[in-house]
Amino acid sequence: MEYKNNAKFLIQVKAFYGKYSSLLPWLSLIWGIISSFLLTRDYSKSIRLSVFTLLFLFFIISMSTWYSFIKNSSLENINDLKKIQRSLHKRKDLFEFFGSTATQYFVQYIFMFCLPFVYFKKNWLWLTVLLVFSLLTLWDPFWTKLFRYSFFRILLKFLAFYLAFSFSFVVLFPKNLDIFYNLLLIFGILITFPWKGIFSQYNFKLSHFIYSFTMVIIFFMHGFLPNEYKFPLLSIWIEDASFSFEKPKSIDYIPIDASKIEKKYFLEKMNSNSKLCFITPIIAPVGVSYEILHDWYVDNQIIDQISLPEVKGLNNKDKYNTYSCKRFFPNIKNAKEIRVKVYLKNGIYIGQDSLSIKSD
Repeated sequence: MEYKNNAKFLIQVKAFYGKYSSLLPWLSLIWGIISSFLLTRDYSKSIRLSVFTLLFLFFIISMSTWYSFIKNSSLENINDLKKIQRSLHKRKDLFEFFGSTATQYFVQYIFMFCLPFVYFKKNWLWLTVLLVFSLLTLWDPFWTKLFRYSFFRILLKFLAFYLAFSFSFVVLFPKNLDIFYNLLLIFGILITFPWKGIFSQYNFKLSHFIYSFTMVIIFFMHGFLPNEYKFPLLSIWIEDASFSFEKPKSIDYIPIDASKIEKKYFLEKMNSNSKLCFITPIIAPVGVSYEILHDWYVDNQIIDQISLPEVKGLNNKDKYNTYSCKRFFPNIKNAKEIRVKVYLKNGIYIGQDSLSIKSD
């Protein structure tokens, strides 16, 4: 009796889905856009983000196994399958819908949560990539088609894991940033390594193995990139960086508003014993305690590296201590740009800003 009731319920669900399925993409799109604005984003949500990432990985691995099962069982005689396998095969559309929708929900949360932090980092390359993938998850027809491709699922695993890890790790382990990129490399390889092809010849697919192994190689190469070009550390960023001819604690402190400054005015200020200061208020989680480095560049040539006092996470009194000033610049009469790159003492890249010098 219970089995019949369950079967009847599943039939009703399938009928309801068939009747109103055309509305689901629009409802998903509307909900995705609304939730992206209503979503609460702060350090206290890092544990929830981590849990959602684990659930996402569970569902995406489950769905990969499911697609493999459906393909293999479709090639066999349905009568040769076990009873539970035949039951699953008959309801493959319903199980695919549930697994795909659950995965879509978790990956949407991860992408929408992390999107503003990539913007804060001003990392336009990764911001573009994340925007594209976020849009793909909002429209159900695109998502359903793309999710069946193993390479797309591998890319989702890569991007979702890197985003969640780069935000949550600093919050959960603020004293261990020295090993952040090492762990990012190790876990990234473990997650995308083609274990299925290694241990299961029956489910072995050369294309899936090539896709996974390609991502492993990319992860490995990423570990040797300069920190400035690595995947950004999302939990620490610069808030409202600015240049000024006065120290931020002085009464006359006025940020330079324009992105460009007249060369004549700039040279007059430098000749009047003024200094050019770069102020970088830094936002970081509680527990973070690292010295800051300012690397000064003139037209892409480094001219100085200045070590700043230790800054502690979420200590508002420390925010404006992160500044450095310079008076002498080599070949400043011909310079077109002054740029400052900001790092933690251990070399992790935080951000940068520049001041363009407009010719007369």
